[in-house]
Amino acid sequence: MNDLVQIETLGSLIKEEMLQTVEHNIVQNTFVLESQEPFPGYLGKNLPSEKKPESFYIVISKKQSIEATLRLTQNLCSYFNFKIDACPAEILLSNHTYDCIRLRGMMTYNNIADIQRSYSDAGFSLSKKRNIHAPGIIKINKVFCLEKIADHVYKDVEDLLTYYLTAPFQLDWNLFREVTINVKNNLDNSNFDAAMGFIYQKRILDFIRLYLKNPDVNRLQNIRNKYLEEIHKIRTI
Repeated sequence: MNDLVQIETLGSLIKEEMLQTVEHNIVQNTFVLESQEPFPGYLGKNLPSEKKPESFYIVISKKQSIEATLRLTQNLCSYFNFKIDACPAEILLSNHTYDCIRLRGMMTYNNIADIQRSYSDAGFSLSKKRNIHAPGIIKINKVFCLEKIADHVYKDVEDLLTYYLTAPFQLDWNLFREVTINVKNNLDNSNFDAAMGFIYQKRILDFIRLYLKNPDVNRLQNIRNKYLEEIHKIRTI
């Protein structure tokens, strides 16, 4: 494709991960969760092997806007002289929803408490500690930067292992999980992690997010076609 199309806009991503309470390097008696497997459907040698906070969640007692979180994060990056990816999130655990700040890009656990204090000083109320080790459904509200590489296929400009396939509509999470299992069972190469989401344009664009290494466009389009087949089966039941 000669004419590359880039999209930078707000949207949401919904996924499921195993979460566990962080016990150390945090403000005392506060609630921080860490993802045990950020991409549970993908098994690859390129995944990080050293133990560092790949993705964790500062639980807060009152929801904050995307604008407030992004503005404060910009200030924190300047103050601490490193880049972190922070955005508002919600986690559904055992029928209870927790408001959070999702952070990625941390190089060490040693900075977590300082970042918590900075958010707290800016009016973000930190929740009290709870002991959790369970799968949670996570909704992340963030800025997406996508580049169109084929019809209905986009790649993430900032993450070389992330791709997006347009979907006809949004499924609920349980149906999406069922469809994904069926898709993987009908592919020769099912080594990818899948999530779902959407971005805001003039019309909302629903998508399937894939995490996988070096796919060609044909493989991505084949995966999308399998999803469309399974979605069509569900709609006609």
